[in-house]
Amino acid sequence: MPTPTVESATRGDASALADAIRSGVLSASEAMEAALSAAAANAALGAICHLDEARGREAASALDAERADSPGHFSARPFGGVPSLAKDLGGPFAGFPVRAGSRMLDGMLDPARDSTLAARFRQAGFALFGLTTSPEFGLSLASEPARGPICRNPLDPSRTAGGSSGGAAAAVAAGIVAIAHATDAGGSIRVPAA
Repeated sequence: MPTPTVESATRGDASALADAIRSGVLSASEAMEAALSAAAANAALGAICHLDEARGREAASALDAERADSPGHFSARPFGGVPSLAKDLGGPFAGFPVRAGSRMLDGMLDPARDSTLAARFRQAGFALFGLTTSPEFGLSLASEPARGPICRNPLDPSRTAGGSSGGAAAAVAAGIVAIAHATDAGGSIRVPAA
């Protein structure tokens, strides 16, 4: 059986990627660099409305250090080192602005603390590096916020990705990340998944 490469390891699902990081096939930092590279290559899709490369690299580096210094604690994290994105609706996630797709919230909500959801994502080991596009306040089934960007379908960029978790769905479908935060009340992830 051939030895997995960074590229092949990052193309699997989130569980396979976590296994590859846990077993040392690749580091969390290598997985993060692959995700950041994919984000740059797919920037025109508009799946990511807020990208924080430095925060992502810092999270991955801290998880690599934990894997080396405290392997038992690290291996208890089901998604240790897996790069991921949070939805710009819900949360909040400390260090990432809350805009909910609206210009009205610019500069208003910059959380200093994680919500319970965000804390659980971090406890699970996700290395977060940005926010995905959603419609303004989640009030549409199309991820086309007035503040931008419009989220395009990676399979047909002439179409949008749906919503309200269109950015999350597009980021996964485009191979930017293996898993992303999404929500659903009235079809918010079911519509983009379809």
